[in-house]
Amino acid sequence: MQIPERIQNFRDLGGIINLEGRTVRHGLLLRSAALVGASDQDIELLSETYRVRTVVDFRSDHEVMLSPDRDIPGAINVHLPMIDSNGNVWRDIMGDAIDGDPLEMLVRRASTPLVQQLARDMYIDLTMKPLAQGQYAKFMRLVIDTTDGAVLWHCSQGKDRTGIGAALILAALGCDRESIVRDYDISNLHYADQVAGFIRNMNVTDPDAIMVIRTFVGANVDYFCQALDAMEKDYGTLYGYVRNCLGLNEQEIQILRDRYLE
Repeated sequence: MQIPERIQNFRDLGGIINLEGRTVRHGLLLRSAALVGASDQDIELLSETYRVRTVVDFRSDHEVMLSPDRDIPGAINVHLPMIDSNGNVWRDIMGDAIDGDPLEMLVRRASTPLVQQLARDMYIDLTMKPLAQGQYAKFMRLVIDTTDGAVLWHCSQGKDRTGIGAALILAALGCDRESIVRDYDISNLHYADQVAGFIRNMNVTDPDAIMVIRTFVGANVDYFCQALDAMEKDYGTLYGYVRNCLGLNEQEIQILRDRYLE
């Protein structure tokens, strides 16, 4: 299928093969960055060709206020913020970004211990904190309940909160960890130039600050895998996390597999 031209980091999970040799259907499970910059042609493509019927936005209230999505005709929009933007750490970081770009604010503070710790903890927070777990459980059921057309989920850049969402869907569909990490790492192809540009333009040489930029601008595979390790440690497997942490039952898993695998 044609790819939207002005939606960053867009991709279809279709074509990924699970452990039983079944393939994720094309055109039904879509992930991307925010839809704020979508062209009229992109919106028409998503509405008419992909037939997107559910859009899930993982961004904070603040991010949505700064960059509201464009609507897709025929689709419902569900806001499931994964970050408590009223929490002390995020309020301290984002308080100065009310009229600016939150990503730029994080990068500008890449040398501070607070932001470095935030980068290290991000994926653990997205998988182990009750707020995010509850939101991802709702997300999984929205995917189950979309019986006609495609589901599209996104955050700001379509890599972190969106990447965990994709990992959970793929785990529920019986895909292995290698496939999950490979899909996540594709985001680095989209943002490599931007990462290099920030490092060059800000003349960053400190390794810890560079790691922050690689985490918040690009996609940090090491930190992502640490979260997968934690999920497997507590729940045995990523599939076990979906079943026993998010609470999906066998019937719901079967609905997912019947609909999204061929």
